[in-house]
Amino acid sequence: MSGRIGVYICSCGTNISDNLNIDGLAEFSAGLDNVSYVKVHKLLCSEEGKNFLSDDVLKESPDRIVIASCSPREHEKTFRNTLQKIRFNPYLFQMVNIREQVAWPTPDKSEAAEKAKAYLRAAVKRVAFQEPLEKKEIDCNTDVLIIGAGPAGMEAALLLAKAGRKVYLVEKNSFIGGRVARYEDVFPKMECATCMLEPMMDEVMHHENIELLTCSDVQDVIGFLGNFVVKIRKRAAYVSKDKCLGCGACYEPCPVTVKNELDYNLSNRKAIYIPYTGALPNVPVIDEAHCLRFSSKDLDICREAFELGLITKEEYEMFRKKDCTACKEACPFEAINYDEREEILERKAGGIIVATGFELFDPSAVPKLGYGKIPEVYTSLEFERILSQTGPTGGNLLMKNSKGPESVAIIHCVGSRDKKYYDYCSGICCLYALKFAHMVGKKLPSANVYEIYADWCVPGKDNQAFLDSVKQGENIQFIRTPLPVDVELNQDADRIKLSCIDVSTGKRELIVDMVILCPAMVPAKNSRMISEILSISNSKEGFFAEGHTKLAPVSTNIEGIFIAGCAQGPKDIQNTIAQGAASAGQILSALVPGRRLELEVTTAEIDKDACSGCMICISLCPYKAITLDRENKVAVINEVLCKGCGTCVAACPSGAATSKHFTEQQIFAEIEEVLK
Repeated sequence: MSGRIGVYICSCGTNISDNLNIDGLAEFSAGLDNVSYVKVHKLLCSEEGKNFLSDDVLKESPDRIVIASCSPREHEKTFRNTLQKIRFNPYLFQMVNIREQVAWPTPDKSEAAEKAKAYLRAAVKRVAFQEPLEKKEIDCNTDVLIIGAGPAGMEAALLLAKAGRKVYLVEKNSFIGGRVARYEDVFPKMECATCMLEPMMDEVMHHENIELLTCSDVQDVIGFLGNFVVKIRKRAAYVSKDKCLGCGACYEPCPVTVKNELDYNLSNRKAIYIPYTGALPNVPVIDEAHCLRFSSKDLDICREAFELGLITKEEYEMFRKKDCTACKEACPFEAINYDEREEILERKAGGIIVATGFELFDPSAVPKLGYGKIPEVYTSLEFERILSQTGPTGGNLLMKNSKGPESVAIIHCVGSRDKKYYDYCSGICCLYALKFAHMVGKKLPSANVYEIYADWCVPGKDNQAFLDSVKQGENIQFIRTPLPVDVELNQDADRIKLSCIDVSTGKRELIVDMVILCPAMVPAKNSRMISEILSISNSKEGFFAEGHTKLAPVSTNIEGIFIAGCAQGPKDIQNTIAQGAASAGQILSALVPGRRLELEVTTAEIDKDACSGCMICISLCPYKAITLDRENKVAVINEVLCKGCGTCVAACPSGAATSKHFTEQQIFAEIEEVLK
């Protein structure tokens, strides 16, 4: 324990002094054990105040310091930096909040005085047990890994690459551009989505600072801001990007035809394929699940036997030669390699951006909508493909019987704004529903369109005008229903009977040819898995949780990992691009070439003599900073990875884990003095 403690009290102008007797508080503090002197200043956080603090500490040479002022959240760092400049260890200083915790919320002056005395007494007792801690610095990696090559991921990748950063862009699909690349037009100005995105996609593919890893998934991540190590599983595509020119000669000879899931099963494809016309990179992949060469049950058995050493490599290769080679024989550039194998790649990066996009709520969860049972009921994404020139009908608005619909119903808020499913508004459904109405009228001017909605959500400077223009259409009717939207669909011969409640007229029934559902935007399927790999939090809806809704919309609970686009929540293309740019900006400011990063000082530590090796702390550590020394059977903390969150300290059943600057002795000393 120290025998020389200096106490500084800030009156904060009149913020504190109006409700606390500063002179009385100074007199009380001077009588506490180990307090050598007490000084009062009107505004310690000001330049004059910081200069006073520096000069006085050099003059008095205390062993420990207590500052009674405002919230540590506001100025603890300010005072630590001031003390560090004069080579006074900033961890031998304790701050007391007598403004937000005492002067402001406690109107009774006598109660405020007693509370302030208790807090000061606690701080003086605590600081006596504090130990000097030294800051450490390490070099940082300024490369960036981005998960997801949709609009947000591509925007971030290009901004970072143009700033001279190396970018690893990881995409699970064989193509980039996300869902937007498969749209025809986008609201509100009805621009061609492909025309808008293609220059960006082309630049991403050819930028020297971007390594594009398609058909890839992130498997594991360890590390921290400036020093992440990422393992990536790159699946075999069996087609060389360097040799293939995308001529398509390999498609027709393939004897296998299956439904194209990237076209929502509305079209067919071969076992070697490009998901849709215009997909980039324009290089096909082989679908192992359906290719005769790889899907053969006998081949699976043979491969397993070879891997177990039951047959020789020559025997395995002889068996493989019996399988289909039609695509390879058709390729004029020898681009197909059946021997390509899955790889596990390792990349190092200083920051990570998660831009994994979204899925749609599955309308089959609402049986009365008939999705999956009534042939002409489609989701919005399925309808996007029907409208697209690269889609299953070449952009012609056709039903499964190859006829154009005479009437189309568009149902808003499917699964959203409904407590049974998702109670939030996706924010864009009204606008793309209007876009659909506009495009139906453009492609089939005589078709009747029914917009069935509860109310309108059209934020933004251009969107109200878009709504007004669509409302002027001659063949469009708007039917308003209560929330949640209550619609029932039934097959009626070769048409669809639609029943709903119209708030103006009561029950309403329609007979239509086609129904378009506008489901809620929901988190991507792999969101939970990625959150576990990265140790980042999810919101209650399942999207990745931002650091702060207003002040940190692209940050996460893990420093150095950022989120962008619909991975964070439902949004339109404009806001998706903005978040991609914001996440890139955050990384550019956090990771500067040549700048070293400070490590966390208040890390945890393990008493090896008390550790039982139970490994509870290892499973709970959100930063993967704890490992097991198997030889000595004790937990070991990597101080480079540890962020001092205290999770292991709270969970350790033997008390072997302790936290620097938050020891039991320090905390109990503080508690005991407050309770006196």
